[in-house]
Amino acid sequence: MTSWLRAILGVRRRAHASAARPRLDGIEVRVGGAAFAAMRSHVENFNHGEEAGFLLCGYALAEDRDVLLAREWMPVPEQHKVRRGRYGLEWTPALSALVLARADALDAGVVLVHSHDRRSAPGLSGDDRDTAERMLSGFSRLLGRPCGSVVLGNDAAAGVFYRDGQPAGELSFIRVVDAPLVFWYPTVMAKPGRARRRLDRQNGAIGRLADAHLAAASVAVIGVCGGGSHVCQQLAHQGVGRIVPIDDELVEEVNLGRMIGATPSDVDRTPKTAVMRRLISAIDPEIHVEEIRGRFPEEKTLAAVKTVDLVIACVDSFLVREQVNAYCRRHHLPLIDIGMNIETEDEVLVAADGHMIVALPGSACLRCTPLLSDAVLEREKRAKPPGYDLNLDALGDPQVVSMNGVLASEACNSALDVLTGYADATRGAAWWGYDGRRGELTNCGSPPQRRGCPACAEQGFGDSELS
Repeated sequence: MTSWLRAILGVRRRAHASAARPRLDGIEVRVGGAAFAAMRSHVENFNHGEEAGFLLCGYALAEDRDVLLAREWMPVPEQHKVRRGRYGLEWTPALSALVLARADALDAGVVLVHSHDRRSAPGLSGDDRDTAERMLSGFSRLLGRPCGSVVLGNDAAAGVFYRDGQPAGELSFIRVVDAPLVFWYPTVMAKPGRARRRLDRQNGAIGRLADAHLAAASVAVIGVCGGGSHVCQQLAHQGVGRIVPIDDELVEEVNLGRMIGATPSDVDRTPKTAVMRRLISAIDPEIHVEEIRGRFPEEKTLAAVKTVDLVIACVDSFLVREQVNAYCRRHHLPLIDIGMNIETEDEVLVAADGHMIVALPGSACLRCTPLLSDAVLEREKRAKPPGYDLNLDALGDPQVVSMNGVLASEACNSALDVLTGYADATRGAAWWGYDGRRGELTNCGSPPQRRGCPACAEQGFGDSELS
């Protein structure tokens, strides 16, 4: 059934981008779940006094918002500690020089991280601010990246940052990119108010708190014809507050058999993203729909994707899948990818193999296995050379709306998990295989990250010449 996916996974059955524009309301720090756990474990251990470390971060600019993307964690080692107390730690100038050199090699900014013993409203002390102004302002000038100091409390964090040697604002929040996504603000967020009545049955299943998380969430859907149209519809029903459909095509007659929401009157006239806007708004007019009429990786699509909490890719090109995967790695964005491959002989369906993949920072990405390899990309290039999709006489890939719907539904279940944590860590990052002929969906677990994976090697790089 899904032996092709099991074979891939190896499992048994069962530009130097300076901060040219100021951030309007603070600076975001984005870090993967495993890295954040390791960082917390170190700085919250007061057995021998205060601990600290340096988070080396890539940089991205998203809608006038500076985003620092964790790349490497450097705890202050014992041999470099000069003096320490319950609230106070000094280290050697040699360590500061090592941190600066490493950050320069990674083209990264530096964030000094420590803890104030799980306070509910942490704040930098006078000494903390003096250290930040004296050391990190200089780092920011030398590195050309925002640098700062952050203190962790009890599910809350505060910080101050510098850019080009000058104050650049406070910490807006830390985004912990995991399943679920977690946000650490300067103070613990108040409990949500009244839940939406239309989501009463869903709230009864996964809790009223999920309503608030979904209302604040933002999801990009890349490719909205087949599976993507199912995804947009279900995200709207789930109550996601901002949905960003991305596609550059008009509705064609051949789309009517698999595109939810499309009608004969849309053929050759209506952009697919406009159909999604109409579909979503009919479900809930309060949802913010941001149509992006373009194809990935055009500049406007890159800019939009950088602003969301989660990306769901429903594309039929391995090259585009490769580009989306790499971009999500660079910007610490959770990625859910679905795909369906149907094979026929004389119009008889002989195989219907699909996948649904959830990739998080620290887990295997799409490039970690032969599912997305140089050989696969080269084979596609030979079969579908540039301009193939513009050839009206070219045969499209076989698709069945109901099979697309199965994968889309599971993608939305995983989206719900990433945004709310409803599955209590039983889903997370994993690979699912789907056999459309037999009607079997199998959780194949998650493969290990591949050493030398070119996409994983760019984790947290942030902006580049592409963006």
